[in-house]
Amino acid sequence: NFTALQLGTVVPPARQATFECSFIPAEPMGGAPFGLVINLNYEDGAGNVFQDAVFNQTVTITEKEDGLDGETIFTYVFLSALGLLILIGLHQLLESRKRRRPAPKVETGTSSHNGVDLSWIPQETLNQINKASPKRSPRKRSQNSAGSDE
Repeated sequence: NFTALQLGTVVPPARQATFECSFIPAEPMGGAPFGLVINLNYEDGAGNVFQDAVFNQTVTITEKEDGLDGETIFTYVFLSALGLLILIGLHQLLESRKRRRPAPKVETGTSSHNGVDLSWIPQETLNQINKASPKRSPRKRSQNSAGSDE
């Protein structure tokens, strides 16, 4: 029951009149068929009251199509995000399967010293490193450098 419009307009006998009535249905009713009944209540000159149904049909309220609405945009964004998540999940699955396979072992040889390759260092520098320097005990070092006049 959307409206009850009282016009209070007198229509002379054997004449017709047009009345305009507008209403805004609730948003949840959009797209659903419902029965629309328009009743006309009137009284004659003698004071007798009458009621006639001037319109009684099933109607469907439709929305004006504006192209993109909020629901359509949200659906596209949601489906895009879902597709992206599926792609990321497949990528992670494939990467985890790759990591499980052991990498082929490569023989490096035993020519390096303690796992260090010294081949790029010049030979003079290697000779200085390998040259045995006299090692002094800390006590003898401190006695010689203590400032004696010897």
